[in-house]
Amino acid sequence: MASKGYVPEGHSINRPPYFDGNNYSYWKNHMHVFLRAQDYEIWKVVNTGPYELLEDEGKWTENSIKNSKVNFSALNILQCAIYLDEYSCVSMCDSEKEMWDKLKLIYEGTSKVKENKANILVHEYEMFKMSPIETISDMFAWLSKITNGIKALGKNYMDTEIVRKVLRSLPLVWHTKATVNEDYKNLSSLTVGELIGSLMTYEINLKREEVKQPILKKKDVALKAKKSKAYSFEENFSSEDVEKVAKIA
Repeated sequence: MASKGYVPEGHSINRPPYFDGNNYSYWKNHMHVFLRAQDYEIWKVVNTGPYELLEDEGKWTENSIKNSKVNFSALNILQCAIYLDEYSCVSMCDSEKEMWDKLKLIYEGTSKVKENKANILVHEYEMFKMSPIETISDMFAWLSKITNGIKALGKNYMDTEIVRKVLRSLPLVWHTKATVNEDYKNLSSLTVGELIGSLMTYEINLKREEVKQPILKKKDVALKAKKSKAYSFEENFSSEDVEKVAKIA
């Protein structure tokens, strides 16, 4: 149980996202935002390199001291954000940019490796289909994971492409809703969010119908049983008995 006052990683705007060797793309994206949020100058020295300063600190001007603070702030954030095992891989780097680039090389690989990874994810995207037992939410979460992975490696899909992909990925049972396509004839203006919202609404209606069906079937069975009992009653009487009953009535 967490101690009182403990703030888990990911719930503080003051602490950098922590990298333990897993989910590098996730960490890199969050770290990028965190660095820029602290100060654009800090992100700039991580991305392009530190400010060059004279070795003799006694000759530093006020601007040199300011630039030095930016350099060390960036370095400090990176050191605090990296777990010991990962830090050992970059501890000998001379600058924050060198640390950043080395982590990218270790966890993303060379451009050729990135291209191969992207090709694998693109293949997953092309073969993607929604399982009949999946919910729309589950389906979209998995598709987003694939497209986000592709985006992290340098390729991006437009909304219109993802909309068409989702529609083509739906199971056969969803095709009974012909209005999925008819409602949105102009797919170029339909956003992914609007489509997923529409599908989720339809999914709720499908579930309502599934709940109604057993009740309707139960009523139908009861009605058939009642009719069957009535027919059986009539069959147990001869035509003469029916006439006698009619005369009495």
